[in-house]
Amino acid sequence: MLKRWNLGKYNSLYIKIFLSFLGTCVLFFSGLFIFWNNYFSDFFYKDKIVLLEKRNAEIIQLLNSVQDGTISTRELKYTVRILARSINGQVWIVDEKGNISVGSSDSEGRAIPKPMDTLFIDGLHGRTGHSMININTPDGQQTLFAFYAPYQLGNQPVVIMLHFPAGDVREVIAAVRLNIMLPLAFSLVAVGLILFVLSRKLAGPLQQMNRAALELAHGDFKTRVPVTSHDEVGQLATSFNFMVEKLEEWEGTRQEFLANVSHELRSPLTTLRGFIVAMNDKIIPQDKFPHYLSICDQEVQRLQRLVTDLLDLAQIQNGGDVFRLRPVVITGLLENSLQLLKSAIAEKQIDLHLILPPQDDENCFVNLDPDRFAQILHNLIYNSLKFTPEGGTLTLALEENEKDVHLYIRDTGAGMTPAELTRIWDRFYKADDARTFKSEEATGTGLGLTIVKHLVSGMNGTIHVRSRLGEGTEFQIVFPRIL
Repeated sequence: MLKRWNLGKYNSLYIKIFLSFLGTCVLFFSGLFIFWNNYFSDFFYKDKIVLLEKRNAEIIQLLNSVQDGTISTRELKYTVRILARSINGQVWIVDEKGNISVGSSDSEGRAIPKPMDTLFIDGLHGRTGHSMININTPDGQQTLFAFYAPYQLGNQPVVIMLHFPAGDVREVIAAVRLNIMLPLAFSLVAVGLILFVLSRKLAGPLQQMNRAALELAHGDFKTRVPVTSHDEVGQLATSFNFMVEKLEEWEGTRQEFLANVSHELRSPLTTLRGFIVAMNDKIIPQDKFPHYLSICDQEVQRLQRLVTDLLDLAQIQNGGDVFRLRPVVITGLLENSLQLLKSAIAEKQIDLHLILPPQDDENCFVNLDPDRFAQILHNLIYNSLKFTPEGGTLTLALEENEKDVHLYIRDTGAGMTPAELTRIWDRFYKADDARTFKSEEATGTGLGLTIVKHLVSGMNGTIHVRSRLGEGTEFQIVFPRIL
């Protein structure tokens, strides 16, 4: 359990952000420290190296003078001691056996310390250099900075060695190193605190969204994420809240849809069961059976229409492949679709007026599914017949423009109130049956106009409605034409 908690802790986004930036800063400050440390170390030792090289050149001049006989060996030793004092150290001329032949101290004739053997051998091979070495003295271990250079004295190779205690220089460098380290360490701590705050600020809304998403998954649609900024994280929080609002709205719609479906199914099923029980119990006389069986048949047909409309609507809303779009002449398609509806219009004694563009105009092609277009006309015209009294008028007008085609379906029916106009596209919404003129027939399912709206949108069209109570209703459908 503890291991799982630790893994969850280190998998936190803000911890990853914090550790990533902190690791980058540590690497940067470490590199900066190494650079300044090397820079100041070279700076302090550079002057010493230049001084030792200068003294080495003077010693070489002295040795040349000794070989020329210009000065004596005694004068050489005296001058070497003076040069040793100028560097606050020692000057040795070491023969090929590693013994000090000329020195600025009482070490003449002695072998050089063992730690200097590497430098001595390097000098015998003709190389010049410098190094930091540690030697043991009666007073303890001492750190020396040594410089060495080769020289040919007569026929014998020798090595010139100059060295001085490096304690003072090391103390200065240690002080400089401390002065570099303390500000860098303070800066690293300050940057770490800033990064911690920033990482929490960046990851905080994401953690809140994660908790909100879990609450949302358990059905809590009231959860919201506080929006504390207007940057990308704030925009993400705003989008998350918008998504939750939409999900809440869709959940309400789903619950309403289930309630409506249950109600629509319960009503005919209750009627059917009541009649069947009444006939079985002989409550309904046998001579009345045909009448009540006819009512049962109407209820069964109503159930069939409801199930068909529900399946059709679900297929359209789920993005199913329900459209077979192709270029069609909309004038001919409209006339063909009306042929199947003229009998129902004539039965209701409704005057039909069809207004089409002049025949000499160029054919207007629209990308439509003929079957779905016929379904749109069927639903809209039957909706108009339902609310239009006998002797009323139904007008279909087609208007062709340069970019689109407008289809108008007007009736002289009961019309709708503004409140009803806002709900006609809702599933299962039905107008007041008192204003219909087909009350003797089975009522609709309340899905016809919903299906119409989705079909029009699926064929890249738009639909609008205008209505006035007591005067009638007009539907306007607009489809883009093929240019």
